[in-house]
Amino acid sequence: MKVTNSYPIIITDKFTQSRAFYKKLGFTPVFDGDWYCQLVWSDFPSVQLGLMKPGHETQPAIFHAATLGEGSVMCLEVEDAGTAARELRDAGFEFAMDVRDEPWGQRHFALLDPNGVRLDIASQTGQIAPEYAHHFLDDAQAILA
Repeated sequence: MKVTNSYPIIITDKFTQSRAFYKKLGFTPVFDGDWYCQLVWSDFPSVQLGLMKPGHETQPAIFHAATLGEGSVMCLEVEDAGTAARELRDAGFEFAMDVRDEPWGQRHFALLDPNGVRLDIASQTGQIAPEYAHHFLDDAQAILA
């Protein structure tokens, strides 16, 4: 199997609110129907998200149920989480978790979308505590480079 892309699709009873939330966050619709919306990040169109109304007649039953949100996390990696937090706070977003630094080398904060999906907005700090350093695999670094 050759994977060419991956993106989450949130099946939601709060379709209109979700579309407005993600547009305010910075996503741009590239397909904007009354039952499905495909959004991309303008600067990096490979960063995508789909929103879909539940129970739509064109979809098989396996894709009918709406998300409950709990347990779902979408991470958006940004250049600087501190700067992103200031921008989003100024835009009126409410934070589910304030900015914090983690010992595994990450600065992040969290938002909740209208469905309860957690958005972890993170950047790398390069400050990795020794107890976490051994978890970063050399082979993974080669793949990501």
